[in-house]
Amino acid sequence: MFACKKWQDPAPTNDPRLTNPYCNDPEAVNYNWGFPGKPDNSLCFYPKDLFLGDYLFVDSIYITSSNTFIHSDSLILHIYSRAGSNSKIAVVGFCGADSLKLTAGASYIATIDTLIGDTLTYRGQQWCRVVDTVNGTIYNSRVDTLLHINLQIISDTGITTHMGKAKKL
Repeated sequence: MFACKKWQDPAPTNDPRLTNPYCNDPEAVNYNWGFPGKPDNSLCFYPKDLFLGDYLFVDSIYITSSNTFIHSDSLILHIYSRAGSNSKIAVVGFCGADSLKLTAGASYIATIDTLIGDTLTYRGQQWCRVVDTVNGTIYNSRVDTLLHINLQIISDTGITTHMGKAKKL
């Protein structure tokens, strides 16, 4: 048998060519953008940051089963951060003072949190009335910088779809 000397890693060195700063927080939307370089978490932005602010939302309402247009309306929506999270947001403006709770993801999509329902009933959150349940998504488009909102409301009177775009004020 031949004997070999055990490998030893060389001492680390700083490469002067790696000066590009990048976000090194895995929760951030821009995690590792610009890697390799020097970590600088002051550059990070998080999923909630994609949605925060006040928006003018033009809402179009359809009967889901027949895709029949029923009504259109404009609303002012306020999207704010829920404490203690880089991804939890809430929306005020659909039903007065009540807020709709969502979880934002790094894919520029926020999904309504399931707070009621189970596998036998519709899942989502209570909407404007006790008998209404809402589910859906809000997508922040990188193309037109608008929020694309798509909600489905299940009610005692039927199922409706709310679709529209929101522009930041």
